[in-house]
Amino acid sequence: MAGDTRFDGLDSPTLPHVARPGRAAPRYTGPPSYPATPRWGFPLVAWRTPSALPFTPPPPVDPASRQHWLAGFSMRCLSLTALLALLAAGAEGWRYALLVSSRDAGVAADSVRLSDALVYTASALLLVAAALSATSCLLWLSRARAAAEENAGVRSSRPAWHVFAGVLVPGVNLVLPGMLLAELEHTAAERPPDRRPRPSGLVRAWWSAWVVNLLLALLAVLWGFREGLQAAADGVVLHAVLNLSACVVAVMTILVIRTLSAQLSPADGAVGTRMVFVRGAAGTGPARRARPADSAR
Repeated sequence: MAGDTRFDGLDSPTLPHVARPGRAAPRYTGPPSYPATPRWGFPLVAWRTPSALPFTPPPPVDPASRQHWLAGFSMRCLSLTALLALLAAGAEGWRYALLVSSRDAGVAADSVRLSDALVYTASALLLVAAALSATSCLLWLSRARAAAEENAGVRSSRPAWHVFAGVLVPGVNLVLPGMLLAELEHTAAERPPDRRPRPSGLVRAWWSAWVVNLLLALLAVLWGFREGLQAAADGVVLHAVLNLSACVVAVMTILVIRTLSAQLSPADGAVGTRMVFVRGAAGTGPARRARPADSAR
């Protein structure tokens, strides 16, 4: 038929390739905006701990972790107690200096009132801090005994109420606290249970400071019943020495708690080890792959 164009196999003409027009890159118009708060997104419970989810029981906390937390809290309370004891001792020293200077000349009323206010305030704060420290230390001692018994696989024949009675009952608290620390040290070191506990030098030093502090406290209470100016002046010195003794006991208690807590929950030396590359010999580093000749730099 005239006018027909036939394409037969390889003899068919080649059609020219027409390139598609490129799509222009969209212009940046800023961050997306929404007419209302979007309802999509990650769930709010994705970053919660399992104990924060409803109907999920909290994970059990072992006694070693409890005593470790209580040890840190107790040491902070004891540090505050030591500082307040030093402040109270300084206030008593200032009062004694005013008493000595009043023998030859008069003392300003403002200085006396300021000294009395400092003594009463420091003493009240010291009593509160000492009570808080004693409570936290008792709780730590109870948890530390449980952690030591669990680590050593033994069980103490002494009931738990002995811990509280041994510290709170007058007379008994001269002997039993040192014995409790010696037993705790013995169990924490996983020594044979049939061997008699022998306190270390640190525990003996703490025991001595504890007994001296209790005896000074008893003497200060009895000294308050005496009358006279000289007895009052001697009472000021006695209270200053008592406060210094309380500071020593607080510092010694911090050392004992830190030592025993480290034995019950030793830190892993392999965790957090810092490794620094100083210098390497030639050819010791990793081999680099050759860069292709036609690669762009």
